[in-house]
Amino acid sequence: MHKTSWMTSDILGRLNANAGMLLLRSLWEYCPEHMFIVRVEGPADFVIEAMNSTRQAMLGDETACIGKRIEQLLPPPMCHGVIANLHRCAECGSPIRYEEKGGYVDRHGACQQGHWQTLLVPITNQEGRVTHLFGVSRDMSQLPEQPVGASPESKEFERRVHERTAELVAANEHLTHLATHDCLTDTYNRRYLQELAELELRRASRYEQSLCLMMLDIDYFKKINDSEGHLAGDEALRCVAHTILATVRECDLVGRYGGDEFLILMPETTADGAREIAERLRRTLTQTSRFTVSIGIACLAPTDHFVVDLIHRADTMLLQAKRNGRNRIECAA
Repeated sequence: MHKTSWMTSDILGRLNANAGMLLLRSLWEYCPEHMFIVRVEGPADFVIEAMNSTRQAMLGDETACIGKRIEQLLPPPMCHGVIANLHRCAECGSPIRYEEKGGYVDRHGACQQGHWQTLLVPITNQEGRVTHLFGVSRDMSQLPEQPVGASPESKEFERRVHERTAELVAANEHLTHLATHDCLTDTYNRRYLQELAELELRRASRYEQSLCLMMLDIDYFKKINDSEGHLAGDEALRCVAHTILATVRECDLVGRYGGDEFLILMPETTADGAREIAERLRRTLTQTSRFTVSIGIACLAPTDHFVVDLIHRADTMLLQAKRNGRNRIECAA
């Protein structure tokens, strides 16, 4: 029994209060499902407090995981989805279930893909405030295959269950996509982009990492709508969005902010790096389409506490780019 990992958590230590709780302790140590407890330190700030042996086998031993934040253990964009669900459970104060797919780096440094069904249960203190979240995850990719000799009826029933489950999962993923993406450009919508951006800003501030935000819009977009119609305007938006997604890095967050304005959040990026990406995007659009864009760039400053601070400065730079002739880039000092 892993007594060290057990004693690292005050919550789990309370299970020793009486013999009747030994069953729960045994479940924790020997259950094949992934079990974990996270401490709620803020709206998007969650720290691993404890994990059972199965979870440790996936991510690493206790010393490698306990006390670390979610974003330190899981890569984006997977960590964004996990944090969003932890926040949802802490906010509503009720158990929630969700499914997730994604990649992670295991204890041996190898990249792995997984598919999990997770139950989250909030743990409150005497004042009723949610202080911790208890989670149980089932690795769907590791479920046992159909046993040999199963009857045709059971096989047919299992097949129908799998088909129905797959349909429900697909429907849920589709609804999630609709709720988080702009239907015209297939980039993040404004609300979801700002949620993700706030998480990245907190992470960058905490670890003193660079972060840049780019705001751009399509030059003379109103003229396109007025002279060629809104269908032409929609095509311009799709063309620019497609070029953005094909140009930026996988870790960058792209969303439609409103009208013909797009935001691109670039983690761990300096002003020079952001300008290089912006110039590549501007040049690609000029060479491959009839559209041009004006771009404003802002970099994270010590006084920035919210994403809106970055957005305001990037917007100011965007206006300056338009006043200076359009189809150009301006970056805040």
